Amino acid sequence: MKSTLLIIGSGPGIGLATAQRFAREGYEVVLSSRNLKNLQAQSAKLSTYGVKATLEVADANDSTQIDNLVARLANKTRLTVLYNAGVLRYDEAGNLKPMTLTDHSREQLESDININLTSALVAVRAAEIGMSLQNEGSIFITGGGFGINPSPDFLPISIGKAGIRALTKGMFEPLKAKGIHIGTVTVSKLIDSDSQESRDVADIFWDMESSPKEAWVWERVYG
Repeated sequence: MKSTLLIIGSGPGIGLATAQRFAREGYEVVLSSRNLKNLQAQSAKLSTYGVKATLEVADANDSTQIDNLVARLANKTRLTVLYNAGVLRYDEAGNLKPMTLTDHSREQLESDININLTSALVAVRAAEIGMSLQNEGSIFITGGGFGINPSPDFLPISIGKAGIRALTKGMFEPLKAKGIHIGTVTVSKLIDSDSQESRDVADIFWDMESSPKEAWVWERVYG
């Protein structure tokens, strides 16, 4: 059965670098996000390396879309899921924009939690159901240093990343017993597009993917 990497919330940094890394190992690549234009740009970049990607438009703010996407692929391929979606905001100059809790509207809070955490939970649930039938598979999630050291200026993403760590640690042993490796890379620095740092994180995800079962871990930290 073919091996496929599905990246949910694929972006030009970690997502693109991980797609390229896994493609080098013979994996088919599926890129997913809510923005088709961004996906097409990433696909064009990958094509310069000889990588052909399948594109799937799915909004991590809509957990039903994520559920359907993961379930469909987990039932027909040997699947590795990378949940890479998360919400940070930037100003017009491209600088990271701090926002306290009161700076967020109720709608923004709900959307942020959906993207940062709820859809990750749904993706893990759907992947577990499909992968359990094959007794194999991998689920990796991009974590963040805010999950260890929360910031009042970035509270929704801090809560989301803390939840990612709890989800991954809590599910590690139950999924391992089913032959499924769940793990997170806690990235404790900002990662630029097409950077050595993005390739370093991609290498960590590949190392987790290729490790024998006795060497599986639930978390690696970068930065």
